[in-house]
Amino acid sequence: MLPATDDATPPADRLAMLDALRSRVAKQSSVDAGEGVKARRALFSASMPAVDLRAALDALDDFERAIVEHDDRLIVEARRLRCLGAVDRVIARVQSQDLGGLDAPTALASGSCAVARLSASIAVISRK
Repeated sequence: MLPATDDATPPADRLAMLDALRSRVAKQSSVDAGEGVKARRALFSASMPAVDLRAALDALDDFERAIVEHDDRLIVEARRLRCLGAVDRVIARVQSQDLGGLDAPTALASGSCAVARLSASIAVISRK
């Protein structure tokens, strides 16, 4: 079981942890238990509703499982993109909380540029 995180984590620290998680997922080719714990702590620190947390954790689990089980490259990359999308939604939610309650689409447009990030991820994947 993971240690509980409190809401006292400064928003900038939460965003830094989530950005680090996003970067790790974008280039991850193997699964490390220690990094998995860090990833889950970053998600738990986001202080979001249980349904959103569950979706993000499921996407991360599916992606890591595809790597561990040596699934086809296309399946791994599809799950990577799904995981990146889930992390981007978490980042947007945290940013919307920090920006005074802007809705997620506004936070995405103003802050995280999720579409640009996903496009960059697809470009990296296609070069592999």
